[in-house]
Formats: sequence, structure tokens, C-alpha cells
Amino acid sequence: MSGMENGDLAQLKAVYDELWRDAKTMVKDMNRSIKSVFLVGFFMLWGAGMQFLSAHQVYMKILGGSTRWLDQFYLYAISFGVVVMIAGGIWTLRAYSELKKRYARLSELEKALED
Repeated sequence: MSGMENGDLAQLKAVYDELWRDAKTMVKDMNRSIKSVFLVGFFMLWGAGMQFLSAHQVYMKILGGSTRWLDQFYLYAISFGVVVMIAGGIWTLRAYSELKKRYARLSELEKALED
């Protein structure tokens, strides 16, 4: 045999048998995981919106005459958080889109098996 012994083939067959038995459950779990990726991205963008409103409130406080150094620190920290959350949300939603496209065929097959 070229590179594979009978023991290796038996182990590989055991792996494929296990995958075959659990295929439907694995596809359902995968679909749930892909939906979770969407939710994480969505809530990251939503959180960025909430942080933006907080940054705006602190900014207005500073414009109103606040000289506390902590207010300026909050403004910079929250603004940085907004940028990070927006970038993370966009990256996560792009990952969701790629996963959904990549595994669309499996999802269709799983739905066809349920019908």
C-alpha cells in the first residue's frame, strides 16, 4: 500500500462512519453557530451605537464647560471603543456572510432531509 496501512484505513473508516452517523446533527449545530455569528456582529454594531450616544453625551458635557480630566479620558476611551466595535461588527458580519455562502448547499440538503 502506498503510505497507508490497514490500521490507518480502519481508523479513517471509523472517523467517516462517525461523521456519517452525526451528519444531520452536525449540520444543525453548524447552522446555529452561523446564526450566532450573525447575532454577535449585530449586537457589536448595536453596542457601538450605544457607545456613540455615550460619547456624544460626554462631548456635550465638555462643551458645556466641564474641565474634569476624567471626562476627556472617557471621551477618548469611548470613542476608541466605538471604532473597535464598528470594525469588529463589520468583520463579524462579513464572516457570517462568508460562512452562510460556503455552507449554503449543506443547509439546503439538511432542510430537504427534514421535509
